Amino acid sequence: MKMAVNLREEEAYLEGVKEALKAEAEQLAEKMHYYSDASGEHIRYCWEEQSAFDGGEERFNQMVLQRLVDSGEQTREQFRRIGKLLDSPYFARIDFREDGEPEAMKVYIGKFSFWSRKGDYEIFDWRAPVSSMYYEFEKGDACYDAPEGRVSGVIELKRQYRIWKGILEYALDSDINIHDQVLQQALSENSDRRMKDIAATIQKEQNRLIRNETAEVLIVQGVAGSGKTSIALHRVAYFLYRYRDEIAAENFLILSPNGIFVDYISDVLPELGEEAIRSIGMEEIAAGYLPPDLRTERLCFQTERFQENQDRAWTERNAFKGTAEFVKLLDEYLSYCDENYFTAEDYAFEGGLLEAEYIRRNYVRRRGLPVRERLREIADVMAEEIRVQRKAKGWGTHKKEIFEWLMSEFQWNDSLLLYRDFYRYIGREEYFVRKEGTELESADIFPLIYVKLYLEGTSGNPKIKYLIVDEMQDYTPVQYAVLNRLYPCRKTVLGDFSQRVVPFAGSSMEFLKELYPAAQVVEVYKSYRSTCEIMEFAQRIQRNVRMEPVQRHGEAPAVLQCGSIDEERRRILELIAEDSNAGGSAKLGIICKSYALAEELYQWLTGNGAERERLHLLTYDSEEFYDGVMVTAVSMSKGLEFDRVVVPDVDDDNYHSAYDRGLLYVACTRAMHGLVLLYCGKRSRCLDESEDGGSESCGE
Repeated sequence: MKMAVNLREEEAYLEGVKEALKAEAEQLAEKMHYYSDASGEHIRYCWEEQSAFDGGEERFNQMVLQRLVDSGEQTREQFRRIGKLLDSPYFARIDFREDGEPEAMKVYIGKFSFWSRKGDYEIFDWRAPVSSMYYEFEKGDACYDAPEGRVSGVIELKRQYRIWKGILEYALDSDINIHDQVLQQALSENSDRRMKDIAATIQKEQNRLIRNETAEVLIVQGVAGSGKTSIALHRVAYFLYRYRDEIAAENFLILSPNGIFVDYISDVLPELGEEAIRSIGMEEIAAGYLPPDLRTERLCFQTERFQENQDRAWTERNAFKGTAEFVKLLDEYLSYCDENYFTAEDYAFEGGLLEAEYIRRNYVRRRGLPVRERLREIADVMAEEIRVQRKAKGWGTHKKEIFEWLMSEFQWNDSLLLYRDFYRYIGREEYFVRKEGTELESADIFPLIYVKLYLEGTSGNPKIKYLIVDEMQDYTPVQYAVLNRLYPCRKTVLGDFSQRVVPFAGSSMEFLKELYPAAQVVEVYKSYRSTCEIMEFAQRIQRNVRMEPVQRHGEAPAVLQCGSIDEERRRILELIAEDSNAGGSAKLGIICKSYALAEELYQWLTGNGAERERLHLLTYDSEEFYDGVMVTAVSMSKGLEFDRVVVPDVDDDNYHSAYDRGLLYVACTRAMHGLVLLYCGKRSRCLDESEDGGSESCGE
């Protein structure tokens, strides 16, 4: 990389772009005022004349008003985009000479497209076909796929910019793949309160995932810090741009691990000029399908209970329900129910009889439908047959009576009773336990919903055309089975099986490949979040020989031994004070093994001098990712990142098993720039070198 030789020319061009943007902003401001005034005037007119309107006139005036409101909102959105472009109009440029053309076209690339009214300035959206060459090619031969076909040519110049608040900070010519210097600077900055868009620093492998339009199901297995969630959100933005007339934000849904994560990612799509998409958690899904009077244990408590629990029977039954074999047994049982639990009998009516074989035949013909839907269709057929036989009208009114009779012919018409019967069928009745006699264990929630869908079906979610499943490693096979029933649509499934924090989530890459045999599977090994020193340290805890850290250096992680718990906690207070004295703009995460330990530490810190204004406890119900210092559990930190991380209680009593090793790995890889671990007593064996293979060293 070298400094561009024509910096003054670039500054002059930027000033011209800004003037064109300001002129556009003025035009849009005038249009906004017009639509606002016109809407107000039309409302006043309708109010004054409403008594004279007939039905047709009223509908017409409502339509006129709606068009004015919609046009005003579209203009406001255009105005907002122009405002963002004024701050940073573009971040890249390529000079591309198409084959057969004498001159190269200058392609400036930004977050949004812009064409000046005079036609002298043009910015291309990063998602435009021509912009893909910036991410895919270096100087030399290049091509892109336009709507009319492939366009080939030569990139004669490739340039990167840093424009901040309308000021050109630098312009760099690049002959190497994207922008090491720009990327290094972006990665070295403190984390914002929320995740940022990465349009300016998308790497080639990330770009290909974002623009992949062929995969019905795309599975991304990526190491910690590889940008999986960013890829998913930029993929949404790309599809919204590419298929603007076919889909909208309401057609996307992201399955999120918790409310904190939802807040953390909430700015990405709006920053890219798109409406934020809806997020949903597994507990919210469950609440929509469970009877309101059924008491259940919260899903999130399973992780806490596992860390405290010494009950072998509880562990055994929960582990069993988290396996793929469990789903196969459940499917086998439901097939058995199909064959054996509907005992069709003759149906007598005044003046005739429908034989059991006729009813049975109709039942078998509709195999694959939920039981109630099958029986409802059979009730329709029977009512029509009775009407024909009696040559009389009115038997349609008896459909409900026939349906209720058919349901009584099915052995269990209650999903909870049917689910309990499953354990009798497999000879494991002791595996169905209701806590304190009433509360359903969390491991039973989604198996019960699966049975309920078999029995009752669902209206589905036809509006959802794209589902994003984040943290794929922390869902059980039966949860995936339910998701497939509820959302039979295109999917992007991402995660890292080395970062599992849910103890009985028995899914694996092999399971996902079997579940989605046509899926495109991509593995991402480059890690961008943490310094080389932090990733080298994390590799000692849990190795991935193919992980490639970005060459960014910082302080080595510190492992501090303390003489007592009290000394350890006071050392944490000192670390909080150091963070505050450094300016306090960075985010400090204090990540404990469990929520119980996090809550205990938070109470101690607030009672011993920590600044309450800067200290926050992240709970399972938290919905905000705060500035300052956050105390939380490993299970709630997944997907998040902090400038610095403190991990307390890293002694051998607390972290000693293979599961604990995974938790410690997740905690350490949340850190971007600094990492401190503290312990008293015996140091955790998880800090010793892992035996899973060698690690790549960071270069100097």
